[in-house]
Amino acid sequence: MKEEADLLKSYVTNGAWTKLIALGVGDHVNIDELNDIASPPTDSNVIRVRGYSELSKVEGQLRNISCSGG
Repeated sequence: MKEEADLLKSYVTNGAWTKLIALGVGDHVNIDELNDIASPPTDSNVIRVRGYSELSKVEGQLRNISCSGG
């Protein structure tokens, strides 16, 4: 998985590096795997929720992360 995550992180889209946000759903997600997938800083690009019903709680956070320039 780490190799695939590194390859995906290396892609450039329209001259800008791609930002990867890792979203884990459920109590049994592998946080190390999410950290491998997400772009740094992982403390803001890794989001965990307990279930799909909680996705609406992180909608604003996802929007802010994905639309930010950094």
